[in-house]
Amino acid sequence: MTENVVILGAGAVGMTVATYLKRHTGHRVTVFSSDTHTAYSQCGIPFVLEGVIHDFPDLIVRPLDTFLDMGIDLHLETTVNHIDATGQKVISDEGIFEYDHLVIATGSVPFIPTIKGGELDGVFTLHTLSDGMKINCYINDGSRVVIIGAGGIGTELAGSLAVRGIAVTLVEALPQALPLTMDPDMALLVQQHLTLLGVQVVTGAHVDSINGKRHVRSVSVQGDTVPTGTVLSDIVIVATGLRALSGIARDAGYKIGATGGIVTDEHLRVSADGEILDNVYAGGECAEVKEFVTGSPFISRLGSAARRMALVIGENIAGQDAVYPPTLSPNVVVVGEMTAGSVGITSHTAALNDISVVCGISEGRTRAGYYPGGSQLNVKLIFSNRRLVGAQVVAGEGVKERIDALSLAIRMGATVDDLLEWETAYAPPVSMIIDPVTFAADDAKMKMEGLA
Repeated sequence: MTENVVILGAGAVGMTVATYLKRHTGHRVTVFSSDTHTAYSQCGIPFVLEGVIHDFPDLIVRPLDTFLDMGIDLHLETTVNHIDATGQKVISDEGIFEYDHLVIATGSVPFIPTIKGGELDGVFTLHTLSDGMKINCYINDGSRVVIIGAGGIGTELAGSLAVRGIAVTLVEALPQALPLTMDPDMALLVQQHLTLLGVQVVTGAHVDSINGKRHVRSVSVQGDTVPTGTVLSDIVIVATGLRALSGIARDAGYKIGATGGIVTDEHLRVSADGEILDNVYAGGECAEVKEFVTGSPFISRLGSAARRMALVIGENIAGQDAVYPPTLSPNVVVVGEMTAGSVGITSHTAALNDISVVCGISEGRTRAGYYPGGSQLNVKLIFSNRRLVGAQVVAGEGVKERIDALSLAIRMGATVDDLLEWETAYAPPVSMIIDPVTFAADDAKMKMEGLA
């Protein structure tokens, strides 16, 4: 049977669902997006600004014609104002559209704190392709940039601009960079690398004001205890986090969770008035799912997670019985020549959830000591009741592969003893004879047994 599917959002979830349905069903698919572009890599934007990637069009994964040729009715730069849940209609700038199935994949918007001077020319956020293009037009090699927020976006961007030779100050209100994904000792390695790149890293400090008459001229930064002073600046990039774009779902009566995301079940269906709706789904950065270790509500902001959610939604609309399990959301950020990765929970998250943990730490090399080109490799493993619940790796290479393996280990319930029996491949150009992950597991076991 041919049915009408309306999708709100043309990002990784929206367009993956749309293309899946056009390939596997006869459904009519209509997609709405307020964005100016679709099917592009947000994660690649810092590397265009760095100059590693030539230009922003290179980030477009598929041209617009690809979707139009598939028969997808795509409406860019279009606002959907209301969902009529009872009548199964969406009301947009371009009219009223009926649906049999609705997919809400509206994504997120930057969280912008109230800062005096935030309206000045030269203040930007970095979230969409258009944002990156605007910054690129404004910035030059003589620019002085202040980035507010040292999460994944801010930290990665600081490294990219520093490699380009631009003067960068990175300001974070919390005591460390990457506060949501790394423990302080591991984050310090990233901060030290940023400093080597020429970035001025200021943590435990907040921005009091952005100064200037029409254009940014400086930023006033105040530490919790020690005044940091005024930083000269031509450009300010606010990277203080993202918020789920779930207002239209809230107004339609769909349940919104503590994270601000749309509550979903294991099939990514939404609920209203205590009942699961069989024909309305949510996925991506606007959807609340479950975190694997704690079972807590969680929003995953990874493109890889978005693609997996999209396939679950597409398969369910196509009549299958697909499930999106609790997520671990393994992640990596690339900062200059350093990569920092993590999966599972941090020590801070463990404490918030009253989870008692033991940590194992090791320092090694990514290649045999005598083989040229290697880098320092730091590993931290977090165990609870002897089971692996978190891992963090920082090095110049080989991080992603270890995080991927440790992600699987967490999901499979691996214990410290399992990791000590973990057999790893060895060749001088790619590894030490004993992987540092093994040493970190050994360190944790000795602490568990009171030997360290």
